[in-house]
Amino acid sequence: MKKKLSDNLSPRAPQALKGAARKTPFRGGVSVANVFILFLFIFSALHSFSQNPLVKQWDKRFGGTFGDFLFAMEKTTDSGIILGGASSSNANGDKTQPQWGGGDYWIVKLDSSGNKQWDKDFGGTGSEALFCIRQTSDNGFILGGISSSGIGGNKTQPSWGNWDYWIVKTDSLGNLQWEKDFGGTNVDELHSIEQTSDHGYILGGFSKSGISGDKTEDNKNPGGNTTDYWIIKIDSLGNKEWDKDFGGLNADDLIQIHQTKDKGYILGGTSSSLIGADKTQPSWGYNDYWIVKTDSLGIKQWDKDFGGADYEGLFALELTLDRGFIMGGFSRSGISGDKSQDTIGGYDYWVVKIDSLGNKQWDKDYGGTDYDEMIGNINLTSDSGYLFAGTSYSPISGDKTEANLGPEQGWIIKTDSLGNKQWDKTLHTNSSVDDEITLVSETSIGCFTMAVETAGTIGGDKSQPSWGVDDYWIIKFCDLPTINISTATPNLCPGTCTDFVNLSFNATSYQWFFPGATPSTSTATNPTNICYQNSGSYNVQLIATNTNGSDTLLLSNYITVYPAPAPQAIAQSGDTLFANAGAATYQWFFNTTIINGATNYFYVAPQSGDYNLVCTDANGCEVEAAVFNIIASTQFEVSGLRFEVYPNPVVDKCTIHNAQFTIRTAVTITIYNMLGTAVQQEASGKRPETVLDVSALSKGMYYLEVTAGDKIFRSKFVKQ
Repeated sequence: MKKKLSDNLSPRAPQALKGAARKTPFRGGVSVANVFILFLFIFSALHSFSQNPLVKQWDKRFGGTFGDFLFAMEKTTDSGIILGGASSSNANGDKTQPQWGGGDYWIVKLDSSGNKQWDKDFGGTGSEALFCIRQTSDNGFILGGISSSGIGGNKTQPSWGNWDYWIVKTDSLGNLQWEKDFGGTNVDELHSIEQTSDHGYILGGFSKSGISGDKTEDNKNPGGNTTDYWIIKIDSLGNKEWDKDFGGLNADDLIQIHQTKDKGYILGGTSSSLIGADKTQPSWGYNDYWIVKTDSLGIKQWDKDFGGADYEGLFALELTLDRGFIMGGFSRSGISGDKSQDTIGGYDYWVVKIDSLGNKQWDKDYGGTDYDEMIGNINLTSDSGYLFAGTSYSPISGDKTEANLGPEQGWIIKTDSLGNKQWDKTLHTNSSVDDEITLVSETSIGCFTMAVETAGTIGGDKSQPSWGVDDYWIIKFCDLPTINISTATPNLCPGTCTDFVNLSFNATSYQWFFPGATPSTSTATNPTNICYQNSGSYNVQLIATNTNGSDTLLLSNYITVYPAPAPQAIAQSGDTLFANAGAATYQWFFNTTIINGATNYFYVAPQSGDYNLVCTDANGCEVEAAVFNIIASTQFEVSGLRFEVYPNPVVDKCTIHNAQFTIRTAVTITIYNMLGTAVQQEASGKRPETVLDVSALSKGMYYLEVTAGDKIFRSKFVKQ
């Protein structure tokens, strides 16, 4: 069944809990609580009866024998990774602690090679789901999500209502230091947490609650039972300092919050509200991205709406190096509103870059021909580009270059700083059901760690079987150099040189090998003047290296050096110069200056001086010959055999007569101009005389060649 985002589920609710309800566009505003309880019931019943360039480095799966649903991934200061989500597994598989209730927070700490260092379970006697995790300045961790539990298990405070924000602070080894519950008497869902510059924390999510419990501001549509953005500022020990509610008159669901350089806050989520209350811009379609900027005390400074004529859902927001913001999610809109590119399939990733005041700088659409949902995160990269994570149903099409193995697979896109796609990666599992939330992080320069929630067994990129229903799965790829080269002249003549163009990327150093050439090695990026003296076929090898490793390209017989052309010589007979016949082309020079049109194998020297000749063979290889101090002759007769051309000079017709060659065979008569270009040719039978009509020739001196069998006779005549 084709999956879309549901309008009766929270955008971060455990994906496996959503089931067939995911059929219509997400409109936000309804809690995961009832769905989560339904999930627990279904799984309890089942238990009772009881899937570019990047080179994979490793992959690991983590789970218990029940359902484990991944929602958060964070790289740590020790070059490791911490994963977090919701688990209904007991102490089995990779899980070392039993669950407290229906579902608990579960975090797993990994080293830089993906090996588990420890795991921790936190929960109450009801249900919890972790949606966000951050490392703190003391190298501990702050965990945030939702809880329906009262006092019990790890939870020391009662629930205010249906679901509350629940915060857990741990040390660097995952040991609980304190926990806090925040909520009103209705549904409150925490989706984002970040440590602030004063070592406190800012919490962001959405709420249906009115003034009650920890909530001091009323819902903007109290009679409509819809959601607003709700943010809470707490100190370093979890004590509440203030809270703020922002919303329009319809559903507004906050997904991400960050502290900005001015110590204010940027809030991002999805809104279906028109102008009203805190919303100053109308919605373009059903749902839009909605951004709210506040000062350090949560006082609103401005808000912006971005969307197209259909609907959009925001799932990621990050600060950029220019103090602006980049946000991403999904879109079904064509070109309309703020959307400058049409969709490729049913849903596409949609990314919008704005400046520090919320003005749009650019937007980009990425997708294949099916459904592609950016329900993941945005990660800034070391080259000032971006990584976008989500899931895709699409085959190879549009921006998608790899086919899926399962129905829905994780899909990562890497772009430059302007959003131009550089590569994409499909995370292959053989799961027969959908893989869900996909997350990505550049863990070191050119190395990327990606995580997916999957039920896949061994297959595709996955090397370990599933523990249970769904597991956390993490995979690391490194962007090793991609090597390619070219040269304008791979086919050479002996004694010539060529230059090499390096088409590789992501490399920092190069080592070239040119066996049979001079020089035979080079460390230049683009080597020049690589010269080959002898004929033959030669290999070329390039080793490209970056901080992640090296790759080697060996091109066998890449360079061909042709055999040397036959030696050339110039002979003189009278004032005519002759080269060895058999070359493909000829070019004569006088005193080193080219003689235009002198391209035959002989040339009649009109003046004294130095002559040289460049001959080219069928491979385009040249050979040169030269003669010096030629004395131009005035005699017409070149051959030692006399034959008569009369009258000479001639006006219209002339007669050729000589019995010595007419008795042998039929002859061919060719007339050349003084540049050696044939201007007239005809055949003559075995007769004593041949009459030639030369009336079409212009005035001047001409060279007459008579071929009789294997004999050639030459003379000159003047046309008047």
